[in-house]
Amino acid sequence: MLKSMTGFGRGEFEDANFSITVEMKTVNHRYNEVAIRLPRFLNPLEDRIRKTILKTVSRGRIDVFINADYTTSDNCTLKVDKNLAAAYHKALQEVGEAIGASEAGINQAQEILYISRCQDVINVKEGFFDVESVWPKVEQAVQQAVHNLVAMRETEGGNIYGDFIYRADLIAQKLALIEERSPMVVDEYQAKLSERLNNLLADHNITVEPERLLQEVAIFADRTSITEEIVRLKSHIKQFKTIIASDQPVGRKLDFLIQEFNREANTIASKANDYTLAQIVVEIKAEIEKIREQIQNIE
Repeated sequence: MLKSMTGFGRGEFEDANFSITVEMKTVNHRYNEVAIRLPRFLNPLEDRIRKTILKTVSRGRIDVFINADYTTSDNCTLKVDKNLAAAYHKALQEVGEAIGASEAGINQAQEILYISRCQDVINVKEGFFDVESVWPKVEQAVQQAVHNLVAMRETEGGNIYGDFIYRADLIAQKLALIEERSPMVVDEYQAKLSERLNNLLADHNITVEPERLLQEVAIFADRTSITEEIVRLKSHIKQFKTIIASDQPVGRKLDFLIQEFNREANTIASKANDYTLAQIVVEIKAEIEKIREQIQNIE
């Protein structure tokens, strides 16, 4: 199924000792890029998280946001820097002396609360973190987020698929008009060439030899023949429909194929030598450009 590169997914896990929320969003990107923001204690799992995501998502920029709490009682301890606390206490006394309030009464409870909030007075020291026991919980939340992300991308991809089919059929219809019009161009050229030559030579009582006229027309027909280009563009349309029906990532293949669409359309325009055909080619190129823009959204 066709997948868009834009989407959002969320996954969660929670038990008595551990809770985690995983959110990820994807946007258009030429390659595959994963940016993960997670709590420091989960850093050992970052590579596993990335590989889990890349098993499913193969194109686009993926931003992953992870919030987690590890609530085991022995997971961390608090350490008080007594020397720093004493230094803050002394500094407060010196501030009082500086403003002439050395005898002011200080509420000890308030001072303790104030000093405890000062930077680095109380530090958290993390204890043992069991990566292996936590990983299955993290993996479950990550896989849930990926599943939801892919579901949204597939929904959007389905909309794009419908647009692709519509525009490919529209190009095929316009190509049929070109195929129908092309032989008429040669007939019209023959008629105009014959008329011009007869008008030029009428005063001299000279007529154009039919063999010579047919030779000129044959040269023109060969020079302006677009049969090969029409056949190739038809083949590209058929291949396009086959590719977008694939279950595999197809963005890069479509990037290349749409270039071939453009190449054939440009060649037809340069060889057509007819205003009507040129107008139809312009319409075809407009549809090709719309497809090309949409391909930038495809995984």
